[in-house]
Amino acid sequence: MNETPHDEKSLEDMIRQIMELSGDGRPIVIGMKIIIGGCPNGVNPLARGDATEPDIEIHSVGDRVVLSTELPGISPEQIQVLFREDRVFIWARDPDRQYRASRKVPPAIKGSIGISFRHGVLEVSYLPSGVAAESH
Repeated sequence: MNETPHDEKSLEDMIRQIMELSGDGRPIVIGMKIIIGGCPNGVNPLARGDATEPDIEIHSVGDRVVLSTELPGISPEQIQVLFREDRVFIWARDPDRQYRASRKVPPAIKGSIGISFRHGVLEVSYLPSGVAAESH
């Protein structure tokens, strides 16, 4: 039952083939998690890459953009939101769980961002840079 089928290709060969197919030779990593053995004392510490990646929904409400994502079990002080040009990054972490998400979004006007967090749902609203700031 615990036998693993023998595969002729090694992991290194498969990665090398994927890199060759990408054309530019740069490494490509898409959501990889490797678990080797059990954790000592049954404790499973969160490791880098061991995070839930919730979806970020984008809505237009009037002239504002509203982003929402679910972060159950997190408190507001454990959440970080960062805008960088046309991307938003959201991180949240407590001793039992961590979340990370990013998404391409319309760029925000500096100073127009509002954040609310209720019942495990984070909402970030802002004026996109295409909206005239002087009318608000």
